[in-house]
Amino acid sequence: MALNEEEEFQLQWIKNHHMEDKDKEMQKAAEAEAAARPARAPRGRKMRRSPAAWELPMPEDEIDLHGMTSDEAAEAVERRIDDLMIAGLKILRVIHGGGNPSYGNVKRIIDRKVRSEWSNRIQLYKVEPDNAGSSIMILGKPRPTPTKTTRKPAKK
Repeated sequence: MALNEEEEFQLQWIKNHHMEDKDKEMQKAAEAEAAARPARAPRGRKMRRSPAAWELPMPEDEIDLHGMTSDEAAEAVERRIDDLMIAGLKILRVIHGGGNPSYGNVKRIIDRKVRSEWSNRIQLYKVEPDNAGSSIMILGKPRPTPTKTTRKPAKK
């Protein structure tokens, strides 16, 4: 296929004028700048993470408490905890909803029971980060909290 005069001229111009990819150059400059920047050290003892960053395990069983009064819900969850411990399962999703005043606030009652009566049977209890109407409960003995030991001054 033969080229006409104008196309020949354009082809010669493209061969003589090198074109640079500015996006690629900008990306390389940004990568070099990021590599040269020192890594930020965490402030304080422990950085807090957003709830969305929690790595909660997939539940092995779930219980839906919709339509139950707070007392019925507490009994149902306690029975389910007993059943799961017998079955050897550990992770339970509790679907409690946002709270209905006519039924009592089921979530508040479950939270209170977890902190008091069931505290020796529950290792972790957190509201799911993407759904405030349900929580994840990990069964098992709670981890011991580290105690602060006071150092005695050295004798001279």
